[in-house]
Amino acid sequence: MTAQLLRTMEPHCDYAEMLRLVEQQGKIIFGSFYKIHKVDEPVVRRMITYFFQDVEMARAEGIRLGKGLMLSGPTGCGKTALMQIFTAMSGGDFVPHIVSAGQVALDYADKGHVIIRKYGDQSFHPVTRHPIVYCFDNLGAERPMCHFGPPCNVLAEILISRGEMAASQLMLTHVTTRMDAVSLEKHYGKAVRSLMRSMFNLIHFSKESPDKRR
Repeated sequence: MTAQLLRTMEPHCDYAEMLRLVEQQGKIIFGSFYKIHKVDEPVVRRMITYFFQDVEMARAEGIRLGKGLMLSGPTGCGKTALMQIFTAMSGGDFVPHIVSAGQVALDYADKGHVIIRKYGDQSFHPVTRHPIVYCFDNLGAERPMCHFGPPCNVLAEILISRGEMAASQLMLTHVTTRMDAVSLEKHYGKAVRSLMRSMFNLIHFSKESPDKRR
């Protein structure tokens, strides 16, 4: 899970230098205009702590390194961009595979239950048999979908499946969302919302974070 660009850094590393490396990677992916705003630095620092697996800092920040991340915040704050940056900086089987929650739901409408199994109990690398780390982008924006039957809350079913394997199979899941806790519970139900607490570390952008869409 350790980021490749950060592997050369010493333990208890210089977070200012890491912030610079993250911004540098952002410029490579998105262009020279990319920058980390001061208001977003606490979010980026917590993500560095997580992806670098800094045990001491994680303890201080209340981050559980065996859980996934729920990156939440207003539209345009840069949630997906940051996840893409840390994905690019990561290596090995723990690289997050970012997929759109809306596209997953559409795929279910086309192919049915095989999609739930693809992202759920069959979500393992064919060679290593390690669980695949997925990041479901824009969770909560998707609609229930039908496939020759009643509407299915596709992402709820996938999260339940992955949540059941989080401890026994060490299956990590990440999500980005613009929803708050109340909206997530309304969209997915109390049981799934409760499961989310056991699956995710919550990292939340400030409401003051500027819209970075160009």
